[in-house]
Amino acid sequence: MTQVTGKVCVTGAGGYLGSWVVKHLLSNNYTVHGTVRQPGSWDAKYAHLNQLERASHNLQLFKADVLDYDSLCSAITGCTGVFHVASPVPSTVVPNPQA
Repeated sequence: MTQVTGKVCVTGAGGYLGSWVVKHLLSNNYTVHGTVRQPGSWDAKYAHLNQLERASHNLQLFKADVLDYDSLCSAITGCTGVFHVASPVPSTVVPNPQA
C-alpha cells in the first residue's frame, strides 16, 4: 500500500490538539506548516514541536492570527490541505454579563 504524503498546514500548532495533529502528520512523513500566535517565544513555548521526530526537516512555524486572512495565506500557500484546529483569542475584554 502506497502512503500518500504532502505539505499540509495546521492552525494552532502550538496548542494541545494542534501539537498532536502535528506529531501524527510528521510521523507519517508529511511536511507541516504550523501556525502559532507568538513568534517571539518560539524557543521556549514551542520547543516541544521542535523536538518531534522529523521536525528539523519537515516542520516550519509561521506567525498567524486566525482572524487575519493575509497572515494565514503565507502559511497555507503551497499546502494540499489544512487542519484548522486553532481557536480565535478575543483581543478585548468580554463584558460581565451579570453587571
